[in-house]
Amino acid sequence: MPLREIIIGRDEDDREKYGKRGSVYFGKHIVGEGEDANLTNPVYLDVARPHVSLLCGKRGQGKSYTGAVIAEEFFRLPEDIRQNLSMLMIDTMGIWWSLKNPNEKQIDLLKSWDLEPNTFDADVYVPRGFKEDYEKENIPFDETFSIKASELSVEDWSLAFDIPLTDKLGVLLERVMRSLNERENYGIREIIEAIREDERADKDVKEALENRFLSAKEWGIFSKEGLSIEDILSPGKVSVLDISYFGHMSSGWSVRGLLVGLLSRRIYRKRVEARRKEEMTTIRGRKEIDVPMTWVMIDEAHQFLPAEGKTPASDPLITLVKEGRQPGISVSFITQRPGAIHPNAISQADLIVSHRLTAKPDMDALRNIMQTYMTFDIQEYINDLPRKKGSAIVLDDNSERIYSIKVRPRMSWHAGGTPDAFEDEDEF
Repeated sequence: MPLREIIIGRDEDDREKYGKRGSVYFGKHIVGEGEDANLTNPVYLDVARPHVSLLCGKRGQGKSYTGAVIAEEFFRLPEDIRQNLSMLMIDTMGIWWSLKNPNEKQIDLLKSWDLEPNTFDADVYVPRGFKEDYEKENIPFDETFSIKASELSVEDWSLAFDIPLTDKLGVLLERVMRSLNERENYGIREIIEAIREDERADKDVKEALENRFLSAKEWGIFSKEGLSIEDILSPGKVSVLDISYFGHMSSGWSVRGLLVGLLSRRIYRKRVEARRKEEMTTIRGRKEIDVPMTWVMIDEAHQFLPAEGKTPASDPLITLVKEGRQPGISVSFITQRPGAIHPNAISQADLIVSHRLTAKPDMDALRNIMQTYMTFDIQEYINDLPRKKGSAIVLDDNSERIYSIKVRPRMSWHAGGTPDAFEDEDEF
């Protein structure tokens, strides 16, 4: 008797209408508890409709791995569906470039899942200012990226520099940025010139603000051209934005927050415009797609959308969470600390994939969104999982069900594994 597929993220009406079309192979259902558990029904994940999802679990349990599995499956979609989608992966650890390399080390494991090693042609972008560093270290990439300083708001800069707008530096910053508003495009050099030309601020205040922008110049991300959203979100494309290099800087998370905040705003704006155009052309009997439905996947998401405090990415990400469904934007937050991420990222999630968690604040964060369809405390569901990497529970608000699953093994190489002194690779 054939096994009945489980499709998470899809309600019964869509399941009856589309079957598993527009979904991707995610793993297998776990039946039983602990080490007596068995893998049974195939589990699929809906990607045809927008979702807010949370992928969580303590370190080493497979969060980033799970994100890469979803990316692999984008490439395996039928062409007519894939062309209506795109994916942007925000890579804080510098690990998703390995999608380009086959998983030759786990051939036997893949065979047991009726899979085989494969490569996936994701486009990897690295900061323009660090291009030579990546080349010297033989880190593979396809393109460089930069952003326009003129696209950042006063609040973006104040958050990045940790300057209150009520402070003397903040007052000068706001006055300088206002003086540049009439220009369509300007860079760090023009901002520094405007600071020097200001006649109202004291010399020490001007020098302090200038020094911050001189530091920003060293971030290697600013130019007058900037990154084209249309390029990285073209139909059928998976783009990896490698921002791991900023980890070497003391202001690294501020820089990353600027990037993620700016990209989130632009993606939202472009998709709103594209959705309006799609609806108009559909009314006229044809459908045109400029920027396709977009899936944004963010690793270490609690650093960008924290429960306490604010980053340059906070407001744009909350907009995607609350308003992204209508223009067709999916967001996947990956974190090992669900207790440290903004409550909206959890409460608005219609899909939660949780690998093993043990910290009380993280369990409490998930416990706060327990649904009526959950028979037991969420801790019990997690405790019943086999103690193997890749095991997870899925809370699916779409079907109002909770599942225990094992995420399928990757067909591409996993560059984010924990190193050890053993020769054999652990089974995922």
